[in-house]
Amino acid sequence: MHIFGRHRRIATILCLIPAGYFLLTAIFALVHFDDFASDLPRLLRYVLGPLAIAALLVGCAWLLSPDNALTMGITACSILAGMFMFEGYMRWHNLPQRMGLAGIVDGGTDLERYGGAMPPAYTIKALNAKLGTETLAEAVLAGTPGAEMLLCSRMGVPVTTRIDSYGFRNPLPETAAPVDLMILGDSFAEGICLDDGQHFVDQMRAGGASILNTASRGAGPLYELAVLGRYGPHFRPRITVLAFFEGNDWENLSVETEQPWLHEALAPEADFGPIELDAARRADASRIIAGWWQGTAATLEEYLSRRAYLRNFLALQETASILGLHYPKAASDNPVFEQILHRMKQIADGWQGRVVVVYIPALDQFGGVFPHGFLSAPLRENVARAAESAGLGLIDLTPTFRDYPSPLGLYAPDAHLNAEGAALAAGTIMADPLMTLP
Repeated sequence: MHIFGRHRRIATILCLIPAGYFLLTAIFALVHFDDFASDLPRLLRYVLGPLAIAALLVGCAWLLSPDNALTMGITACSILAGMFMFEGYMRWHNLPQRMGLAGIVDGGTDLERYGGAMPPAYTIKALNAKLGTETLAEAVLAGTPGAEMLLCSRMGVPVTTRIDSYGFRNPLPETAAPVDLMILGDSFAEGICLDDGQHFVDQMRAGGASILNTASRGAGPLYELAVLGRYGPHFRPRITVLAFFEGNDWENLSVETEQPWLHEALAPEADFGPIELDAARRADASRIIAGWWQGTAATLEEYLSRRAYLRNFLALQETASILGLHYPKAASDNPVFEQILHRMKQIADGWQGRVVVVYIPALDQFGGVFPHGFLSAPLRENVARAAESAGLGLIDLTPTFRDYPSPLGLYAPDAHLNAEGAALAAGTIMADPLMTLP
């Protein structure tokens, strides 16, 4: 009888350990309901599925015989432990490539030469936060003119570029106004971790069009509206391309709407500020950038702190991605995006220009054992509906990428486009009738 009771206790504990893990998964999803439980697929994946597994394990602990319950508990714990071991292996395997986004370089590399430009993992929006920016007119919307910028590192080797006199990534000689195309976007359009000539904006130049690339990492649609409002009237682009990235632009927009100085860009009579900052403002920005470099910039500490590494490990994010069960946060309706597109059109109409939205799909849409591309459909529909309402053209790269022989081969290990993906994106965009220059 004593042995029987001990087996039951051990079996119960072994069943309750994985049951507790799945129960906590469901609780986390319910606490963050809008992100992980607001539609049926995410409700099934993050709430009902884990609860069912937890209930099954609890039932096994109490309803099965001690021996069968013990077998079930050992099996469940072994599977969960195996998943965590696999997660740890995948994170260790991918760590060298993904650390490149933080700009971690080999020990012999002199980082001082890049000290005048933004560190790889920092954004211009973060710079404005440190500056205490209160109005759009005083905001910094570009990098340090003429500086050499460390974009990232590739297996410890720096990937760099030279910033133009306006603070953007453009080749020499600089493009004079008016330009054929002006590109708005984030790190995908900036060409993060790709050499000059390889990223898709540079490859779009192959046809001879004059292009001004104003993209910068971390930018979202409202920030990009501010950039258009400041630099558009000067360069008067015939076509303005808004590169919308499926992976985080919607989330970036939610954060940007909380910034009062960015909200000013939506006002019809907004003061977007001069294209050249005064010397005092630029000096303040330079001091902050220098302080970042003297801190944890381009270090492993920075990489781990900025990516919720422990939380993602506990969520088995890499394992779920391989299975096709890592569902991104739900994209709720955001009427501000439609307002942004209307405002962009209004600004471009000032010089008889037009605006085209380019939708860039995320790597997660194409990976995984189980198909889950349907999860991006609501966001794509939101973007398409907003573009149509504003009277703008839309180029959706999703079908082109999906029909490619190996969609995963279009992305680098850091989930940005590689040179092959950039070439496909550039070719698709420039071949679209919407890109015909007036």
